[in-house]
Amino acid sequence: MINSQQATSAMNNFVRVANIITNLDMILSQAKNLSLTAKNARVVALRAGDAAYGFKPITNFIDEFSEQTIRTTSEISKLSNQLFTLALAVVRCTDYQYQLTKAQSTSAHKCVITLQQQSLMDLKQKTRNLEQAIFSLESYFEDIQKQMRSAEYIAVTSRVEASNAGEFSHSLESVSDFIAEAAKKIKKAVNDNLQEIYKLRGALR
Repeated sequence: MINSQQATSAMNNFVRVANIITNLDMILSQAKNLSLTAKNARVVALRAGDAAYGFKPITNFIDEFSEQTIRTTSEISKLSNQLFTLALAVVRCTDYQYQLTKAQSTSAHKCVITLQQQSLMDLKQKTRNLEQAIFSLESYFEDIQKQMRSAEYIAVTSRVEASNAGEFSHSLESVSDFIAEAAKKIKKAVNDNLQEIYKLRGALR
């Protein structure tokens, strides 16, 4: 049987899923900005010629991990849409079960008891589906964390190379700063989402 506290918990879980989706938009936006930055940096490095010789391979790395982050985030977005649907289904099923529980307290009608049993089975299945989607989502976020560790390393390396680029140093150093800042923002969003996932998993146990 479902009580009011469990119904409230289901709604809180739905809010957590909504928070995850909101953070995803920011991650995707920053990843796209990184991709654009890589293209701009490549142009500057070409103009700088030999002075930015060591910076040119770095632009390829920037482009590579930003595109990888975009792909990963896009996959997460698809999964998050599924997660949103599943979380909403759990909320509706929980509320239905709660209403049946209240009805049973005033009536021992066999029809109500049967509906409650069927609804409880449906709720358990939907909750299992939600748990599976959360598990998949967590592994994607861990992938992005690894990508951002690479981004931070590239930011440090690119700053060293930028300092040797003569009159183009300032432009290339600003690229390094942007990479570091974007990686920091993405890591925070990922960490926030992982915290939401941990709470979700704990609430669903």
